Amino acid sequence: MVKSSFHLLFLSCLLILGACASKSKDQMRAFREAYGAGELDKAAEILKTSELKKDPKSALLANLEEGTLALAQGNEDGAIKFFQNAIDLIDQLYTKKLSAKAASFLINDASDVFYGASYERSYAHYFLSKAYYSRYLKTQKKLDLQGARGTILAWDSYFAQLQRSAEPKTIYQTDLMLKVFGAQVHEVSEIRTDKQIALQLYKDALNILDVMGGAFEVYNSKSVDYIKEYETALGQGKNPSTKSYIATPAQQHLKNFIHYKILALTREIRNTDYSLQLKALKPAAEVLKKISEPKGNVVIVLEEGLIPQKVGKPFNFGLKGAIDSVESPAAKAFIATVGGAVLTGFAMNTLGMRPSALEGPGSFVFAYDATRLGVNEAAISFELPMIEKSPKLKDFQILILDEAGKVLKQEPLAIISENGEIAKLVLEEDVVSRYVKTGSRVAVKHILAIVAAMQVHNNLKKNGAFIAGAAAMATYVGASKGIAALEKADTRHWTTLPQAFRMVELNLAPGNYQVAIAPLASGSEEVSKKIVGNIKVSESGKAIHTFKFNAL
Repeated sequence: MVKSSFHLLFLSCLLILGACASKSKDQMRAFREAYGAGELDKAAEILKTSELKKDPKSALLANLEEGTLALAQGNEDGAIKFFQNAIDLIDQLYTKKLSAKAASFLINDASDVFYGASYERSYAHYFLSKAYYSRYLKTQKKLDLQGARGTILAWDSYFAQLQRSAEPKTIYQTDLMLKVFGAQVHEVSEIRTDKQIALQLYKDALNILDVMGGAFEVYNSKSVDYIKEYETALGQGKNPSTKSYIATPAQQHLKNFIHYKILALTREIRNTDYSLQLKALKPAAEVLKKISEPKGNVVIVLEEGLIPQKVGKPFNFGLKGAIDSVESPAAKAFIATVGGAVLTGFAMNTLGMRPSALEGPGSFVFAYDATRLGVNEAAISFELPMIEKSPKLKDFQILILDEAGKVLKQEPLAIISENGEIAKLVLEEDVVSRYVKTGSRVAVKHILAIVAAMQVHNNLKKNGAFIAGAAAMATYVGASKGIAALEKADTRHWTTLPQAFRMVELNLAPGNYQVAIAPLASGSEEVSKKIVGNIKVSESGKAIHTFKFNAL
C-alpha cells in the first residue's frame, strides 16, 4: 500500500509539473503572437498574469521580456529598469553560478535557473543602450547619452569575458551589432575622442564580417562548409580559409556600409590617412559616390520580425557508455551479477530499446555527429534545445518619403545581424558540449529502470515468457514516461528578440519624413512599399531612430 501510494504521488507530481510547463508555453506563445502583431496592451496583460512572472528561476527571462515590451510601449524608464535588472542578474548568474552548473551531473536544465544563451545575454546590452538613447532623444539630457555609451562599453566587456571563459572555444566571440550600433552611439556625442573610438569599432566590424561573417548563410552561400573549417581553425588558433566564403549580396551591402563609415570618419578626423584607407579598402563605386555627398545625420535601425522558437530535438545515446556511471549500490550489484551485455541485450530484445531519430535535427556540423553515436546498440532518446530554422531574409531597401508621399531617397538596407542564425550556431555548439553529460545522466536513469524491469522479469519467468515480458515492459514504460517528463529540453528563450537588425545612414534636411521599406529592386520598376514610421529631422546634429517591422 505504501509503495502504491508513493507511485501515485510521484505520478501526480509529474502531471502537475507537466501541466504547469504546458500552461507556461501556451502563455508565452500567446504573448509572442500579441507582441508580434503590435497588440501591446494585450501582450502586457498576458505577461502580467503569466507563470513566467511567478517563477523565481526565470527572473532573468521575465526581465528581458518585460524590457522589450516596455520599450515597444515607449516606456524608457521601465525598460531601463528591467534591462539593468537583467544585466545585474547576468553578472551574478554567469560569473558565480554557471560554472557550478557546468560541473553538475544531476541538474536538469528545464528545472534549473534560466541563465540565457550567450546571444541573449549579449543583446540585453543592446536594448539597455537603446533605451537610454531613446530617453535621451526625449530629454536631451547628456546623462542618458552617457548611459547609452557606458552600456556599449559594458557590452564589449561581456564579450571579453566570454572569450576568456568559453571552453570549448565558440565561433560567436563578438557581435557585429555591438561594433556597428556601438560606433553610431559614440558618433552622436560629436566628441572627437568618441569618434576615434567609433572609427576603431567600424574597423573591428569589418574584420568580424570578413572572418566570423562566413559562418552565417545570410553572408556566405557556403556557410556550412565554412563552419567546419572554422571549427578546425579555432582549435589551431588560426583564421579559416576564405575558399569556402562565397559572399552574398547582403554581405556586399554590409561591407559597403562599413566601408562608407570607415572612409567618412577617416576623412573627418584623420584626413592624412584617407588616401591610404582608399587603397586598402578598394570601395565600390556607390561607396565613393556617397562619400562625396554631405555626411550622414540620420541613422535608421530596423528590428525585423521575431527570432525563431527554441524547440526540443531528439538525440540518441548508447547505454553501454553509461553503465559505469551508475551509483546505486543495489543496481551496480545486479549489473555485476548479470553483466552489462546481458542488460543491454535485455533492453534491446525484450524492451525494444533501439535507436530512433537516426537522421538527427538540423544541419549539425560541429566536432562529431552526436546524433549517430550509439545507433548500433541499445540506446535511449533524449531532447536538447535547438532553434527552428530562420525564414530566409529578403534584401530590402529604405525609402524616405516627404509628407505628401513622394520618394526622396532610397538605399539598400544593410543586415547587421541575423539573430536566428546566431542562435542556431550557439545552440549547436552547446549541443556538443552538453551531449555526453546530459545523455549520460538520462541514460543512467533509464538503466535503473531497466534493472527494475529485468528484476520483475526474472521474478515472473516461472509464470511464462509472455507474462514476464509484459510485466517488465509495463515497469519500464511507466518509469520511462516519468523520466521523459522530467528530462524535457529547456526551451525557455527570449521570445521577443528580433530575428534581424538592419541599418542605414542618410543625410536629410530638417523636416518631417515618412520611412518605408521595400524589396530591393534591380532596376527602376515600381516596388510595393510598407510605411514603418515617421521621423522629424532637426538641425541639432546626428540622431538614431529605431523601428520594428515584420517582413513583407
